[in-house]
Amino acid sequence: MKRNEMDFELFCLHCQEHEEHHFTYINGEISKVKCTNCGHELEFKVDLMKEFSRELYEKIARKPQRLTKEYKEDFSKFISSIPVRIVKKPYSVYRYLKDTRDVFSNYNKK
Repeated sequence: MKRNEMDFELFCLHCQEHEEHHFTYINGEISKVKCTNCGHELEFKVDLMKEFSRELYEKIARKPQRLTKEYKEDFSKFISSIPVRIVKKPYSVYRYLKDTRDVFSNYNKK
């Protein structure tokens, strides 16, 4: 689960001017919008458990298809990449779980 932040210039209804707004996204869904001029915030409820379960399902359900596609495209490259994948996979799972835990803890602090 990923948390991204971006800034856009929009018209603020609160301070009635075109100002920069700070957007916070969780898995591509807007979670919070804050005007950098007046500080007015809009928060949107994101169902983190629903997002997490959807993301996890997609990762698990699509893995066999991706592996089959890689296998059919270039078998020798696929076989030679297995040792590297075995070494890297625990770290990538750890990083994914850490990012997800951080998103949950930061979202629940509100």
